[in-house]
Amino acid sequence: MPRLASARSFAFALCCFITTLALGQQPTLQVAAPFTNNMILQRGGPVPVWGFANPGSIITVTFAEQEKATKADAAGEWMINLDPLQASQTERTLKVTSDQQESLELQRVLVGEVWFSSGQSNMVWTAGSSMCRELAQEISSSPEDIPIREISIDTVSALYPQKQATSESGWKTHKDASGFSALSLSFAYQLYQELDVPIGILLSAHSNTRVEAFTQRQSIESHPKLSGDKDLIRDADPTTEQGRRAFTQYEQDLRHWQIVAGRAAEAGGRLPTRPALPGISGMWRGPSQFFNGKINPVIPYAIRGAIWCQGTSNSGDGSIYAARMEALVNGWREAWNMPEMPFYFTQMQCYGAPDPNSVGFADIRQAQHLFFLNNRENVGMVVQSDLNSARPQGIHYFNKLHPGIRMARWALAKQYGKEIPYTGPIYSDYEVKGNRVIVSFEAESLFGGLMVGNKGMAKDYREEGLYVEPAQPTPNAKLNHFRLCGEDRAWHAADALIDGDQVIVTSEAVPQPIGVQYAYSAVPENSNLYNKAGLPATPFAMINHRFIFEEDDLEKVAALKAKYARYTDPDYPILQVVEYFRDGAIIQRDQPIPIWGHANEGVEVTVKLGDVTKTVVANERQQWSVQFPPLAASTKPISLVVHSSHGHQHSVKDLLVGDVWYLTGSTQLNREMAYNARDKNAEPPAPLPLVREFRRKTAASTFPTPRKRKFETGGGKYRSSWMGTDNWEGDRGVTMFAYHFAKTLGRDTIPQGFLTMSSGQGGRAKQLASPLSWTSFQGVKDVKRPEFKDRLNELFMQYPSTDIAKRAVEKHLGEVNQFVDSIAKANEQGFNLSSAAPLSAPAFPEAGKNSNVPSDTIPTYAYNWCVSPMTPMAVAGVIWVPSENNLGYQPSEYAAELEIMADSLPGTYGAETIAFLYAQPAASLIPGITPPEIKNAKSVTMTEWPKSFKAIAIEMAELAK
Repeated sequence: MPRLASARSFAFALCCFITTLALGQQPTLQVAAPFTNNMILQRGGPVPVWGFANPGSIITVTFAEQEKATKADAAGEWMINLDPLQASQTERTLKVTSDQQESLELQRVLVGEVWFSSGQSNMVWTAGSSMCRELAQEISSSPEDIPIREISIDTVSALYPQKQATSESGWKTHKDASGFSALSLSFAYQLYQELDVPIGILLSAHSNTRVEAFTQRQSIESHPKLSGDKDLIRDADPTTEQGRRAFTQYEQDLRHWQIVAGRAAEAGGRLPTRPALPGISGMWRGPSQFFNGKINPVIPYAIRGAIWCQGTSNSGDGSIYAARMEALVNGWREAWNMPEMPFYFTQMQCYGAPDPNSVGFADIRQAQHLFFLNNRENVGMVVQSDLNSARPQGIHYFNKLHPGIRMARWALAKQYGKEIPYTGPIYSDYEVKGNRVIVSFEAESLFGGLMVGNKGMAKDYREEGLYVEPAQPTPNAKLNHFRLCGEDRAWHAADALIDGDQVIVTSEAVPQPIGVQYAYSAVPENSNLYNKAGLPATPFAMINHRFIFEEDDLEKVAALKAKYARYTDPDYPILQVVEYFRDGAIIQRDQPIPIWGHANEGVEVTVKLGDVTKTVVANERQQWSVQFPPLAASTKPISLVVHSSHGHQHSVKDLLVGDVWYLTGSTQLNREMAYNARDKNAEPPAPLPLVREFRRKTAASTFPTPRKRKFETGGGKYRSSWMGTDNWEGDRGVTMFAYHFAKTLGRDTIPQGFLTMSSGQGGRAKQLASPLSWTSFQGVKDVKRPEFKDRLNELFMQYPSTDIAKRAVEKHLGEVNQFVDSIAKANEQGFNLSSAAPLSAPAFPEAGKNSNVPSDTIPTYAYNWCVSPMTPMAVAGVIWVPSENNLGYQPSEYAAELEIMADSLPGTYGAETIAFLYAQPAASLIPGITPPEIKNAKSVTMTEWPKSFKAIAIEMAELAK
């Protein structure tokens, strides 16, 4: 691998680094991120206070009648351990000074209990947006200080452990309780109520993040089951031989990809996936990255223990998640030097439909249960599957109040010696006796015995006594959600009865059971086994006394693999036809008719349109294309039948031949229907039997590369179809523009079809789609106008064979090589990589990442989604009706953009000439705009932005007559 960073440049950088240290040009006296005004310090043990200063400085920390000093080391780091402190609600000042006449004073410091809080979005979720909102309002409105405080550490992703971090808000007081983590606030408030000491929450969480991102590297590397995560870390580390090999391979793979992808792009085929940077160097939330960036900098802030809520992003892991949790906890305990650190976590919540055969999150609950049973020392698990969410499909469940209380029960019982029930019945084992399965639970988890209970539904939480914590006994109710299986491993609903401290489970359908489960489904609504303290039993599913996981069900795994084979298997049999050929389509009259699609290479495709048949073989890019002779206008339906030599068939019926108009521009074209069913005074317009419309229904309307195979993002409501004027139910019918254009055109005996595609929106999520966005790559690649140079260069980055892309790749590889060299040499010189190494590897240059060029100004993006999936196709003409969001950021450039777009239309639609009708905003409407010069086009002028397109449709139809 060529090394572009010379030894001389590295030596110069190293010299600068040393000089900066020597001259004290770093920020001088600082404290670490957790030390701010309003902080809470941990009572009852050593309290580390640390920070940064000029090397050799003498640092003194004064607090609570203690004064201690130390010297900053050669790297400018210092740490002092205060002696154990007593809890205090008296606000005091912690003072830090140096012998260089610098000082810091941290005000309103309390001493009490501090807990580290982490996880993903359900831990980040704020109290004011959850069932904790009343609690938060009560706390924040208190005229007296309620000493519950929280600090949230800002997110930084890093390849190596960092020493410094930031917290934008610092320690927040009770006045900001609505903005606290909901689970953390509920947990903290319960502790405060029982302990009457200040409670601090050190929050370091981030949404949509896997558990391994929060895990210490050494803990991952030492775990025998996490070789995959370990390799991701080591592949990204140039200090290891494995890492250097990975970066060498990356360069080779990227150069090969550029050649292959360049050829594919030029031929209009699908681009192969670009090689990713090695391991976590190409990631942001990869293994250890958040530990390095947002947890390591707050270690060893004195804490009592940790609480954790996570799992959604790992929900497909299966049993390996248990190993990942082991690595998480072991790593935290090692990093804090707290081998007995308490760790309390929430099991996954309900999510999905209440279908007993839908496993969903039950699989990861099993992994969490497995982790818990194998790591009992100072670990507690909170069951949430009984919460009976009012909206179980919501991934961010509303009730954070009760799980927080349940976590606090563990802490109060285990850390603070409170004699209270802290867990529901913990599954122990089962025994088969004939047709009966006898389920046992750990004796110390029963707290008076088993009971059938009811918690209520979350939707009733405002009604006193209807949604309660703990659950209330319902002795006459039957136990729910027990099932049995026999040797066939098919699960059947079972009867379950409490017998003392056990549950007896039977099912007539399973005379010889080998397995038993309880509440093992995505949403075990009204799961109702509790102990007499009203705390829920752990869900479980066992066969032959072993936890089951979906990964062990070979039939299920095979079915899942088959379900996604079309996306993962390059040889998966395919037969696709251009998107607008759907039932009821209208084909352009009097022009050659192109029909095209995709099939596996070498597959013979036979296409029959009406009475004419064509045969073609799919090429190496899985493309096929045929052209049929022109047809005269006809109201007699014909069919299209496509079948392949590998046994697939695609049929389209009820095709008419007439005129096809491609409507582009304003999103109002798609949204304004000819009949508004919500208007009680409106009547459906008269039917136009030969008018049909095919319009975009997805929210998305742009894409960086052409979408030839599919322009939709899913089925159902996102799937477009040809609609007429005979049915206005729901989103049926045609748009205002299409209806009145066809009606005014007056071609009553000739079918009129409209493909209505639009892009560009205003408001908070503003996205422009000016004419260059609607122009194909072929239409813009030779444009030389200087005002468009930067925007075109961003586009060319996406086409690997362009000079711009080639230069970008060379520059990127040079930066990567320099990155590798600098880290390897810094490590050889003994520098601490937390300060000497970049946070991440140089990212691959991608279009839209240039801050000087907004991504919504890059050419072709609307074309790629709205036009490319349909073309080439024969049309009567293209119609352009813009809104304010289709003009671009520079109205003075609009005319030139529209001229370029108009010039590209013949190439786009595969014809020598294309009729083009457009609406032109007047200069009085948009200052600085000028009319374009477009040959053989016709236009109308807009002097205001229309509230309805009816008048414009009529005016443009008159031009088209």
